[in-house]
Amino acid sequence: MSKRKHSLILLLILLAVIIAASGCTEDASNSYESDLDNTSGYKTVTDMRGVEVTVPEDPQRVVAMSRSLIDTAMYIFGKEDRIVGCSVEKTATDQGTYVYNGTDYTVNTWIGQILNPELLNTTNVGGFAGPYGEPNAETIAKLDPDLFILRDMGEQDENTEKFIEQLDSMGIPVVVLKYPSCYENPDAETIYDEVMLLGEVFGEEEEAERIVETMRSRIDFITERTGNISEKEKVNVLYFGAPTNAFDKGGVGYAFGNGTIELALMEKIVNANNVFKDNGRNLISSEQLISLDPDKIILSTWSGYHPPRQLYDEELYGNIQEMRAIKSGEVYSLAATPCKSERLKFPVNVMIAAKAIYPERFEDIDLETWIREYIVELYGTDEETTNDIMNAFMLDYLEIT
Repeated sequence: MSKRKHSLILLLILLAVIIAASGCTEDASNSYESDLDNTSGYKTVTDMRGVEVTVPEDPQRVVAMSRSLIDTAMYIFGKEDRIVGCSVEKTATDQGTYVYNGTDYTVNTWIGQILNPELLNTTNVGGFAGPYGEPNAETIAKLDPDLFILRDMGEQDENTEKFIEQLDSMGIPVVVLKYPSCYENPDAETIYDEVMLLGEVFGEEEEAERIVETMRSRIDFITERTGNISEKEKVNVLYFGAPTNAFDKGGVGYAFGNGTIELALMEKIVNANNVFKDNGRNLISSEQLISLDPDKIILSTWSGYHPPRQLYDEELYGNIQEMRAIKSGEVYSLAATPCKSERLKFPVNVMIAAKAIYPERFEDIDLETWIREYIVELYGTDEETTNDIMNAFMLDYLEIT
């Protein structure tokens, strides 16, 4: 073979290789999205908006905009070290600080931080409510997450829509959970749905089922004892928030009404009658509170922990201390943690409310033992960690004998 022919053959082979390579490059650039779906490194889940989201098969860098549901579930899954950013408040807020008769009732102990102290070292990514600051997409992008999970204000108002669009444009997968207050008729079932979705995201479906069963078994236990209460037997209850700053706004506190998860849990599970029938959480005056005249008052830990002694003794509440519930000592507090009753711990507060409202039906239940057993089964905690969580609940101040 002549040198000219040999060179021509080599040239033709080289051109064929270049053309083939350019064709492969073009195909790859046009099929990135489909490659995500077709490789074992990714999967598609449907979040609680009904949106299909392509997420890593095994997420390694997670940002969670949530107050103590995503992070605690991830702890149970054994994935807590994957959190690189979350909604975290590292110091007590002035609004939540409360000292009464020399005892500091400030609520600033998060169960998630007891389970995983490293949360305090993660980047605070803000939130759409609470003392976390406004969320910033650029801050989140700098954390280089391969997954962003949104629960805080996940009902998709205009602000969250824009925020999600920003993250989508940055190529960050966004999975949205919808907590109970996102729905017109809140229900504990949606909490179970959230856990199951997280199980799917992290490939922990069996463990998610165990978490749900642990919660559901406690709720079923309560409803078995309260389900047959007739309308005539129902106790009239007010679920009440008593932050002292309510007086600065011209009221005495906040009444919880229709559309709140607190009311839904009390009416659907505890089977009590809420005396406040308006929608939402509303500032009310002393006169309004007196006119409601509940048999019992349940104090939330909203905006700081507030023990029953506050309503019984403090001069600030002098205008309402002749109320029947207050005079008869029928004011009770829930467990002291800085989150509303819509996280993995929600059966604890449901049991506390049930025993306070219907003591004769739960007289055989020792609250501390019942709660401790639930915490151990749910989180798998050792004695020291369990004691830390129990101390954070401030059970000594419930006023339930």
